[in-house]
Parts: sequence; C-alpha cells; structure tokens
Amino acid sequence: MISYYIESHNPLSQYIQIALHIPVRHLSPVRLQLPAWRAGRYQLTNYAQNIRSLSVLTPIGKQVPASKLTKDLWEFIPDHVGEYQVCYEYHCARMDAGSCWVDDEQIYLNFVNCCFDVEGQSEEKIQVNVTFPAHFQSCTTLLSENSKLFASSFQQLADSSFLASQNLTHEAFKINDVNFHLWFHGKVLFDLTEFKNNIQLFAGKQIEAFGEFPVDEYHFIYQLLPYPHYHGVEHQRGTVVTFGPAENLTKRQHMNELMGVSCHELYHAWNVCRIRPKEIAPYNFANEAYHQAGWVAEGITTYMGDVFLLKSGYFTLKEYCETFEKVLNRESLNFGWRNQSILESSFDLWIDGYVAGIPDKKVSIYTHGALIAFCLDAMLLDENSSLHHVMKILWKRFGKPQIGYSMEEVWEAILSQTDHPIYFNQFYEDHIAGKEDIFPVVEKYFNSLGFELQTNAGEDCLASGFGIIKGEDGKVSKIHPSSDAYKKLMVGDLINSQNLDNKILKISVNRYGRNLDMELRTTDKLLFQNHVLVDKKNNPKRDTWING
Repeated sequence: MISYYIESHNPLSQYIQIALHIPVRHLSPVRLQLPAWRAGRYQLTNYAQNIRSLSVLTPIGKQVPASKLTKDLWEFIPDHVGEYQVCYEYHCARMDAGSCWVDDEQIYLNFVNCCFDVEGQSEEKIQVNVTFPAHFQSCTTLLSENSKLFASSFQQLADSSFLASQNLTHEAFKINDVNFHLWFHGKVLFDLTEFKNNIQLFAGKQIEAFGEFPVDEYHFIYQLLPYPHYHGVEHQRGTVVTFGPAENLTKRQHMNELMGVSCHELYHAWNVCRIRPKEIAPYNFANEAYHQAGWVAEGITTYMGDVFLLKSGYFTLKEYCETFEKVLNRESLNFGWRNQSILESSFDLWIDGYVAGIPDKKVSIYTHGALIAFCLDAMLLDENSSLHHVMKILWKRFGKPQIGYSMEEVWEAILSQTDHPIYFNQFYEDHIAGKEDIFPVVEKYFNSLGFELQTNAGEDCLASGFGIIKGEDGKVSKIHPSSDAYKKLMVGDLINSQNLDNKILKISVNRYGRNLDMELRTTDKLLFQNHVLVDKKNNPKRDTWING
C-alpha cells in the first residue's frame, strides 16, 4: 500500500515534512506526478514551486538519484524491489479554501497541493498519517478505517482535505442515513444552534430535489479568519470555506454570505463532484482539461445555491431579490458578452478566468451562468418542468454512475422537458453559444414571476451619466463603450478635478505624467445602471418556482 507520513518539525517555518512510501514491484522507472491544478479551479497553479529537498531512499536506506522530467514530474530508477521512500518538504503558506497552511495553531492541508500521483499505481489504496500535537483535534474528508485515514485512490486523495487545530468546534446532524459534520476553526461569535438548523434546512431541500445524497458522510470545514476573506471549494465528501473577519458574522448581511457559499458548495456535491463534463471525468491534474461546461458547473450551481436558501426559508423573498440584484449589477458592468460566448469563456478559464483580464473580453461562468440558469428554469416552468428536474435527470444518467457528460447530452436532457424545442434552441444559439444581450430575457421572465426589473441611475452620476467608473485612488477603472468618455479617457487616468456645467463635464486628468483637460457630453440614456427587483404581485407560477 502507498503511504504518506506528514508532520511539521517547525510550524512557524510553515514547512511540512513528507515521507511517501511506495511499494516497488518491478525494476522499471518510477514516475511521480505532482498536480499542476486542483478541482474547482481550472487554472494552472504549479504546486511544484512549493517543494524543496526531494530525495529518494531504497529499502535499505541508500539514496538514489531522482531526475526532474518536467516542471512537476520526477523519476527515479529502482535497483531493488521493495518499499522506497520519497522525502521532501512542502511550504504551506497560502490560506484559502483550496491550499495549505501551517502555523503554531493548526495544520491545514489540501492533499492535491502536496501529494504525488505514482504513475501506474493511481488506483491503489493510499494510507495517510499526519502527526500533530496531542492536544489538537482533527477533521478530514478522507475515509477512516480502524482509526487509520486512507483514500481509495489518488483521485480521492486529491479531492480530500485535513485540518488539525488546538481550537476546533464541532457540531453534527443527520438527514436520513447521511451524517453531516460542521467544523469551525476560529472564533464562533454567532448562534451555533441556529446556524446548524439553517444548514440542515437547505441540505434537506437539496437532498429532496435530487432524491438522495451521493455519500454517507459530509463535512463542512470552516476557517473563520480575523481578516477579510471569502472562498469555498467543493469536495465529494465535504467542503472547505474560508470567511473573515469572523466578527462580522454577527450581522445578518455577512451571515447571508457565509450561508450562500455553504449552500453553493453543498450543491457541488452533486453538480461537478459527480455530475461532470467528460473532459474532467476523471481529473488529469498534470495538464489543462479544456471544457465548455462552465455555465453548467458554476452557473447553475450559483443560481441553485441562492434558490435553495429561498426554498429552505433561510432567505426571505426580499433577501433573495437583493442577492439576485448583486448578480445583475455585477453583470451590467461587463460587456464581454459582446465579444465572447460563455462557452468560449469557459474554455478560456485556463488563460484568465479568475482575474479581471483585458476589458470586456469575457463573461463570468458564475454570474452570467446564473442568469442563463434562471432563464432556463423560468422557461421550463412554462413547460410544467424545472431546472431541478433536469439536474435530477443528469444525476441519474451521469452523476450516480459517474459517467462524464457532453454538452450535447446536457442539452438533450433539457429538450426532453419541452414540446417547443425551437424556443430553447434559439435561446441556446443566442445566449449560450451566441453573444446576444441576456438582460431583456431576464427581465421578461422576472415579469412572468410577478416582479418588475427597474433600472435607475444609482448614486454615482459619473458612472450613470458619463460612463466612468473610478477606484478609491481616483483612477479610471472602467469606461462604458457607448459613452463619449470611451473615445477620450483611458483606464488608469487619474481624475484631478471635474465640473458639471449643463450636461457637459469639464474634467482634468493626469495620464501617466501628462496633464490633460477635456469636455465630456452626457447621453440621453443611463449608461452604468443600478438594477432593482420590485415585487409587484404573487402568482401561481411564482409559488411553483419557490415551492415546486
């Protein structure tokens, strides 16, 4: 059996010492592939940059050379059969939901960062031993057998997390035959019983929608931090969520954020962890895995995460609308849909999917994908079906048997719910494969649910009237492409002064050392707009949407 032995001799150095024990059965080269990325973030991270002092020892303790074939692939040539040791150190100094962190208070590991896939032995069982102080408690999404931790394969190891801490709070509950655990590192300043009840409510609603849960045990692992942070990562048997400052969770608006990411990540237990595009079934962590399914993987999950907070009763209808307004207002700032479809943006995640990138090149698979998901859900309601029903179909066809889907198969599942495929296919061509403005469609379907989507100027007349958004440093950060400013200002211009005179803005800027004066004219329409959902009336379709 492959075994890992992990400890930290000096936690303040933030290094861990790892000994990988490999049973060598043949005198052929042994290759060790370290992941270059992790599940849930389709972007090369190159974890090899955090490794130092790698050496290989034979069964009798003799050191043998290890050659590096690529940036994250090592090889050694055994001279005897038996158990070899690969010893190395890994630097654990990044605190987020998908990385590793070690200090005097905790050992926190995401194994995909620091563990090797032994080529030819990927499907073998892997035992994991982590040494930590006796007064620490621990939690993990690994499997447990006779007080030993293990993964059934490297794929499961790479999908697992571990936390040992001197300050770990634990709560648990059960739904049907599934055991749920809540683990908190950091200060818990909110009502833990109420928190647990709210998690239990939305978990129950999600299980009800799918008919079953993929695993028999699930762990919510929370890093409650003293500084600003917000991140979550999905795993088949749990999720890690980082949030800070922890003291903000006494306020409803910040608790809504924590509940939102928790509900989102739980939905991933089905969608992505099991219902996956064929390009990542299984994961190949050595190379990029290009796919166009971002709107399914993250768009639908973003939409469903908020919907289930509404369905479970955690969100009031007003809070749900306020949350959706944030999605709308983020999307309204981006004109990437004019230049790239969401299929193309999904494929390009590996290039710049998680950073701002160049202006108006791409769309977000999260927020733009959520608008697509909402429209499809509303369209399916007109067919006496729902997006929930489609996802249940995908679970049974692909998730439960763990078969990767194609985009064609996802669309076939959607079309199976309608007698009017022409309308759905047109939506696909326009808003999924195409580059049409989705806001009129969103407005149409909110109207059908008894809401009015209103737009107003917001508080910043510079943005709404002249199409200029500036940062706290006074520099222009975004310019509306339909504004007069688009042809006169540059992103990065520092606004020194401005004076509005009869719809003409006289403005002085410093452009990388040059002082310039210019006049900008306003338009007859609002440029950057603020979107508000106004509840007009209840209707049967809305009741079905919320409760069905």
